[in-house]
Amino acid sequence: MSNRDEFIKSMKENMPDKEQLKVVEKLAEDYKDKSEDEIFFEIIRINKEMEEELSAEKYKEILGKLDSIRPLLSEDQNKKLDLVIKALKHKD
Repeated sequence: MSNRDEFIKSMKENMPDKEQLKVVEKLAEDYKDKSEDEIFFEIIRINKEMEEELSAEKYKEILGKLDSIRPLLSEDQNKKLDLVIKALKHKD
């Protein structure tokens, strides 16, 4: 299998479905007027809830999905995503 084929397969497996996209759109609307600090603290709060409620395997799967959206983000957004993922993995 070529690198291109592997990339396409990976994208298909990790792309959010329509329901997940609706959730993301709602979150974007809810947080559009919040500062980066407010959003970051909210991410940390949600992360604590996820760690308590999810198995380690499911938690890591979600972190992997966060990482899989990189091709959809700008360079600046990717830098912010790096900070978020680093903060989330801090507990590992």
